[in-house]
Amino acid sequence: QFTSVLTMFENPLLGVLTGLVFTAVIQSSSASVGVLQALSMTGAISYQVAIPIIMGQNIGTCITAVLASIGTSRNAKRTTVIHLMFNLFGTALFTLLCQTTPLTGFLQSLAPASPSAQIALTHTMFNIVTTMVLLPFGNWMVKAAIRILPDSKKEKELLPHLKYITQ
Repeated sequence: QFTSVLTMFENPLLGVLTGLVFTAVIQSSSASVGVLQALSMTGAISYQVAIPIIMGQNIGTCITAVLASIGTSRNAKRTTVIHLMFNLFGTALFTLLCQTTPLTGFLQSLAPASPSAQIALTHTMFNIVTTMVLLPFGNWMVKAAIRILPDSKKEKELLPHLKYITQ
């Protein structure tokens, strides 16, 4: 039944959603990629069906950071926001690349007889490409995270500051 759920989606967005939910539930992108690889080795899932699921797995892995940031400082929550932005942007970019370029064919040609290796290559390439593209925008992502989660007045009062000397 699980295999049929993963393979029934023609729409790539539903594949992304499936990968996201599955990875969020088991809280491990490594484990969910391993399950996807095992399914591909048995022929239950094709590489083309696996691609959007891989994208969703990268978003779903953010759930561990979200859960870890509960009850923490604003900066810890901002780190989670940046992690989520990274994977959301990466998914959008990589999905566009897979749809408009021969990237998936190239990745398949690197390991033509091994669908599990193709999945691993795609997952690795996703993270490398996303990191290379977003690295120059690190400061922008920090500013965006601060805008999304600004300091509250209470937190500003708790920060170390000079009480009687102002700028």
